[in-house]
Amino acid sequence: MSMLTDHEGMRRTSKKIPALILHFILFYAVWACWALWIKPAVKDTVGDTLLFECLAEAFKVLVWTVPALLLVRKFEPEMFAGLRQMFTNRIPLKWLLFWTLLFTVMAGGGKLASGITGGSLHIDPDFLSKSSVYLLTVGITEEAVFRGWILNATAKSAADWKAILLNAVLFLSIHFPGWYHKGMLASAFTGFGFLSIMLFSAVVSICFLKHKNLLLPVFLHMLYDFVIDIIAV
Repeated sequence: MSMLTDHEGMRRTSKKIPALILHFILFYAVWACWALWIKPAVKDTVGDTLLFECLAEAFKVLVWTVPALLLVRKFEPEMFAGLRQMFTNRIPLKWLLFWTLLFTVMAGGGKLASGITGGSLHIDPDFLSKSSVYLLTVGITEEAVFRGWILNATAKSAADWKAILLNAVLFLSIHFPGWYHKGMLASAFTGFGFLSIMLFSAVVSICFLKHKNLLLPVFLHMLYDFVIDIIAV
């Protein structure tokens, strides 16, 4: 009986890896098409409006979040953390405060330092003058794919640095289409901005693996982007 169970487990694992690879290829292709051609066309049609932002975020939820959670459910026996566990594991208050402070410093520490040393630290007026619908979904969509599914499917332990590094590389690569469209791809590397993306991914991956909770990375991701966008020097 145990031999049969082990054999079935190996079969599930062998299907999980091809599913992981196929999903990322299709996911990347769809996202590249969206970022390079479809999104600009939609923006030209409806304008840079609240409707456009809502449509863009709805598309992202549909393409990112839904397939990722369905795949976690399908391969749940082989995941590092189960689907229900990811949304119910409790986080000790001391760790919640630690991660909140760490991500706040990671996002705004450089600007805060510039402000202290003579810069004019203030709330970015552009942040106040535009809608920020994406802040409500960015953590949900990106963390569902990269931590909830990809890292969850590849990590073998809470200190699996190979899985963390792979996740950081894949997370970085998903930014390429958007950077290319905005003409930022070269500058992201020459200015070493890509390192902050990889560092962010590595730290949030460590957080997920330690607590086996997806809601905390979602919150920290939203917090990180909020701090980056609202603080100006």
